[in-house]
Amino acid sequence: METQRHGRLDGARSAIAHARARVSDAIGHVPTIAGHARARAEQVADAVPGALGRAQVGAAEGVTRLQTMSDSRLRLLAAASVGFGAGLRLAGASRLATLAGFVPASVLGFAIVSRPDRPVVVPRPTRP
Repeated sequence: METQRHGRLDGARSAIAHARARVSDAIGHVPTIAGHARARAEQVADAVPGALGRAQVGAAEGVTRLQTMSDSRLRLLAAASVGFGAGLRLAGASRLATLAGFVPASVLGFAIVSRPDRPVVVPRPTRP
């Protein structure tokens, strides 16, 4: 019985020593991993301004293209988007999926109301 207990203690000590060695080895790699992570973060930080600029130009071009479409076509596309979003909601889709279904309608509505050459309608005063 004493021999079994002594064998178990030796096994536990061996496992603990092995675990300590592995943890020590892992900790030795932390500075290298941190250096790689810092280098990648710097690369991403350098690329972000260019990516944001390209996204802004692309969005502006997209809105300009939408603004040149006819009102009837934009309204039809917006109605289809609203119908799609409503259908997703009625079908039990998640809120995020439903929101994604309504996003095109929002963009199309923005394109309609933000046209630069859109006539301004001034209401007439009513007579009593």
